[in-house]
Amino acid sequence: MALIERHPNVPDYIVEMSLEEIADRGGIADLFEEGHLILIKDYRLEFDWKALAALSKSTESISDAELRRKLKKLTAPYFFEGKPPEEINGKLIFRDPIRQAIYDTLCHGDLETFERAARALRYSHDEALRIFDICFPHYEPFRFVPSVRLTRTLFENLHWDNHSIDDDFHQARVFANLDSRPRIWSVSHRFTDWARDHYHEHDLGRFAGKDPNLMLNHIAGSVLGGTANTWMDSEPRHRVAFEPGEVWLGESRLISHQIYYGEAALVYMWFVKVSTMASPDRRFNRQVEAVHQEMQAKAAAA
Repeated sequence: MALIERHPNVPDYIVEMSLEEIADRGGIADLFEEGHLILIKDYRLEFDWKALAALSKSTESISDAELRRKLKKLTAPYFFEGKPPEEINGKLIFRDPIRQAIYDTLCHGDLETFERAARALRYSHDEALRIFDICFPHYEPFRFVPSVRLTRTLFENLHWDNHSIDDDFHQARVFANLDSRPRIWSVSHRFTDWARDHYHEHDLGRFAGKDPNLMLNHIAGSVLGGTANTWMDSEPRHRVAFEPGEVWLGESRLISHQIYYGEAALVYMWFVKVSTMASPDRRFNRQVEAVHQEMQAKAAAA
């Protein structure tokens, strides 16, 4: 089970629950929407660690910046979906340039390495889909983004995710550690809790009625430091070391998090119809709107 160090000044919103317990209660949509971090207890992916260990961790040899970006946050099915390569002049050629870059760069041009990684990622993909169905039996997704991280992440700054999408949507997210070493996170206050506590200090009322991403960007960047000033913030944190193969779920726009160390990981995201939520009023945009209404009402009553 994950090693968790809980900080007394951060609400304890970490829940540990087995898949059987989740199924018995009809899923965890309510807990997820409330901003809990849910760890799947007594479960590990039976993953082929060596399959990903054989992959290159560097994409610097690729001159195309957009292609490098796509390999850093790679869509997992590129490994196991698509037309097989053709041999042309003694070289294996994929029709898809991303699959070609995976083969040439990440897999060192070795077909056995490519196929072994494809089998491992197909297994974790199928398990993630199964876990989603158990955890969110009533959710109706309309878009699916199945990503894997195959490069090292170190010393991120504390932040809340911003998908740069101004639509009023709900998301479900499943994470898994695909490395043979622990993946180390810090998690701190939920976005709405932090906003209430610092609302007047940082004049957050100026963001009322606007895209919540604007307020999120301001807090994560100008207040907490963003990528330019890592470690500028002094927020208290829970610390979590996720064991190899461990799976967890959380609304990453609500839960502030910081990847202190991580190699390979599964990061799957589903866009979900709001009407199928356990409580549609708990979607991210509505929760932020409720903070503005609550704080403005308190100010008017003072």
